[in-house]
Amino acid sequence: MKTINDLNNKYKIIKKIGSGAFGDVYKGLDKNTKKFVAIKIDKQEINESKLNTEFELYQTIHAYDGIASIIWKGVINNKNIFIMEYLGPNLDDLFDFCGNKFSIKTVIMIGIQLLDRIELLHNNNILHRDIKPDNFLIGSKSKKNTVYIIDFGLSKKYKNESGEHVEYRKTSNFTGSYRYCSIRNHKGIEQSRRDDLESIGYMLIFFLKGKLPWQGLKSSNIEKRQHIKNIFEVKRNTSIDELCSGIPIEFLNFIKYVRTLRFNQIPNYNYLKSLLLNIFTRYDYEFDNVFDWTLKIRKRNRDKQRELDRE
Repeated sequence: MKTINDLNNKYKIIKKIGSGAFGDVYKGLDKNTKKFVAIKIDKQEINESKLNTEFELYQTIHAYDGIASIIWKGVINNKNIFIMEYLGPNLDDLFDFCGNKFSIKTVIMIGIQLLDRIELLHNNNILHRDIKPDNFLIGSKSKKNTVYIIDFGLSKKYKNESGEHVEYRKTSNFTGSYRYCSIRNHKGIEQSRRDDLESIGYMLIFFLKGKLPWQGLKSSNIEKRQHIKNIFEVKRNTSIDELCSGIPIEFLNFIKYVRTLRFNQIPNYNYLKSLLLNIFTRYDYEFDNVFDWTLKIRKRNRDKQRELDRE
């Protein structure tokens, strides 16, 4: 590990902060600039590496908002490594920080950005295929209100070099998160743009309600395959009305729309954004980027200051 830790004497690895589909991610320090960086190290030897594909996808879209910039890429100890902009916490951690529930305002402000990010990917011929809160991070410092999409280890292009959409087919290979994946993904149907959007819909409902109906199923005495099947059965048999009970009707319309998209149909992203913005208008919210965690951090800082003032 000494060679990797040194990274040509320019970067220092501080600690492991995550693990993607095909690589481990570390918090690092640029020894020259003294700025933090994220260092992704391939789990496989270079001849079996998947990080090259991920790097190529990042290169396609890295100049856009909400996409981490690549600082350096190279090979050390026969493993692909790339160094990226260091980001803030992911939405899963922020959700936990806020008591496992987000307000409608926060969910809408997040949702608009998620749709912007996925539209960007789709416009560049990329399916993410692993939509979940862990893969969305907020930026740091001046970018703290920007939601970033990360981890393209399971991503793929949905059009070939001739511009033809991939063919509809059934495959036994599952890709993604069982909690957030589309019903068709459970069935083994080739993913397309509609599946990323269905996953976003489930994620927004999860943020708003704090739980999805297929969460928390008992699995201690059953094998993983049966547990996955149970998730699918509950997901398939939960009506949209039940799924979206107690929350604005626009979420029901969101799920309805994405589930009725044809395999190769171009989604109407503006329609989905308009559903969310309708809620914003109805509640007379201001798009001020004051998220639930922003308020909680402000309160924590005020409380700390009061403690200091009392000393």
